Amino acid sequence: MRIPLYLLGSLLPAAVPAQILMNNFDGNNGWEELPIVIATAANNLWQVGDPDKTVFTDAYSPVNVIVTDTAAPCPPGNQSRFTVLLPSDPWGWWPEFFLHFRQQVHTDEQHSGGYIEISYDTGQTWMNVFDDWMNPPNIELIDEVLGVIAPDTLSNGQLGFTGEGPAGANWIWSSFCWVQTGIPLPDTLRLRFTFYTDSAATPGDGWMLDDFEYMVYMAHPISEFMRKDHYFETAPNPVTDRLFVSYDTDAPTTPVRIELRDAQARLMRVLLDDELHAGRHSLMIDRDELPAQTQVCYLHATIGDRSCTERILIAP
Repeated sequence: MRIPLYLLGSLLPAAVPAQILMNNFDGNNGWEELPIVIATAANNLWQVGDPDKTVFTDAYSPVNVIVTDTAAPCPPGNQSRFTVLLPSDPWGWWPEFFLHFRQQVHTDEQHSGGYIEISYDTGQTWMNVFDDWMNPPNIELIDEVLGVIAPDTLSNGQLGFTGEGPAGANWIWSSFCWVQTGIPLPDTLRLRFTFYTDSAATPGDGWMLDDFEYMVYMAHPISEFMRKDHYFETAPNPVTDRLFVSYDTDAPTTPVRIELRDAQARLMRVLLDDELHAGRHSLMIDRDELPAQTQVCYLHATIGDRSCTERILIAP
């Protein structure tokens, strides 16, 4: 019997993280690197680097991303892939497993898009992650402008991501959670990201992803599992007058450091560097304290052993 996700908080003991890996393509903030393998086909578009395209101009956390070519538009008649390797050792099965990342999409929705497949047998067979019948994941997709969204049905019949946001392309927080599988696993699970264009596709910037974070827990109450920005929230975004920041600390005393960084991720100033008691905290930043020369800046927060970078849009 599958236990409803909302009941897990009452059934599980305190969170016990067993493994954390990251890949933000910029050093991973000191965490062990999550392996990502780009296919070697000659026409594979996936590259790691600083995006310099028509719509894709900035990483979520500067400066690098994985993207369908860092500069050129995506040609018609292409299929490009990379694979994320998710180690299941030392447990051999997952009590609870989480993968988070940020993504942007800029495609011809009639003829191109991206989708994600999962393999439980070291890549011999694949299934769309939205159709995972072995262990259906709990999935959360949150567009920074539109809010909660659903996957699209692509022109090839796969469930995935296509089109573009009202502003050209929006960052989408993407969270996949598998709970209490009990399925014997190989030492490494695989998630394959495929971007395709058919022969009639209009060139677009394609698919861009950043800030992969992988966590395995022996037990994790769902009340504590929220997307990253549940413990560090910013609003409104874009900023017109003031930016309000709120964040959680769990321990009796928790070191907290919040930095303001410019569009090139250079440190501008430290907004907070202190030890705080457990609870919900807040911070207010006036619009004139943010960079005047650009429409993008970043807040980098380290809260105990957690860290995140939030991209802040500054209204003209």
